[in-house]
Amino acid sequence: MTEPPSLRVLVTGAGGNLGRKLVAHLADAPWCTGVVALDLAAPGDAPHPKVRPVAADLARRSPALDEAMAGVDAAVHLAARNPYPDADWEDGAASFDMTLQAVAALARGGGAKRFVFASSNHVMGGYKEDGLAPGTLSTALPPRPGTRTGPGDVPRAYAAAKLMGERLLAARAEHGGLTAVSLRIGWCQPGDNRPETLSAAGVPGAAVGTAPATPEAARDLAWFRAMWLSNADFLRAVSAALTAEAAPWPAPAIVVNAMSDNGGMPWDLAETRRLIGYAPRDDSAALLAGGRA
Repeated sequence: MTEPPSLRVLVTGAGGNLGRKLVAHLADAPWCTGVVALDLAAPGDAPHPKVRPVAADLARRSPALDEAMAGVDAAVHLAARNPYPDADWEDGAASFDMTLQAVAALARGGGAKRFVFASSNHVMGGYKEDGLAPGTLSTALPPRPGTRTGPGDVPRAYAAAKLMGERLLAARAEHGGLTAVSLRIGWCQPGDNRPETLSAAGVPGAAVGTAPATPEAARDLAWFRAMWLSNADFLRAVSAALTAEAAPWPAPAIVVNAMSDNGGMPWDLAETRRLIGYAPRDDSAALLAGGRA
């Protein structure tokens, strides 16, 4: 088995839900030699010896951002104005600006770099009402950005910004000096992130019930439970994306699904396993049925 490379990694959105989990994980990973934890305000936790907090505004080019990117081998871009599907168009535009600045700053840093982008399977949210068979929702299908989160809801800007980020990475990676993985991540909630706390509304804090009131609500709850991404599998997916060898990829930038190995889910993980070696271990269906993931 090939040993993973030694990497110094920058994490954007390091003070958020996913960022805190990832920074702690990378700090303990033997193959990670250092972590630059970047956010609008530098994360205030007691720093690990391998972690350097940095404050920088990703919405615009800045010396602080360029300096932070210059010394790293890879970046994981988690930052967004509003990281949930109810983001409006102003949020979406600001989030895309952050992605643009992060990609450009890493590319300016020189040398061979890896960029891991936290995209979202909400890029395919328009398939929610289609009743797809298990394993048939692959990244080869045409994107349908926007997930309706309730009766009368309309698709919003969150997933459009993610889709444009994927396209930006594909274009930039074609120029060389950069390889990229866009992970269409599932729903990884703050804290313990248990599947029984997922709601039919698709956003944290919504009422969680065991008996959906309508067939549509039951369908939506099943959809969101199937897109669950456990804390441990989130860390496995990002680690795999950072360390995977790019030579076998069909292009220097790839897009893959990233959720847990949830029984009966429509999403296809075959390409994720093949291209980056992702090996999820958790299963929302098993946990909800009282089994062990």
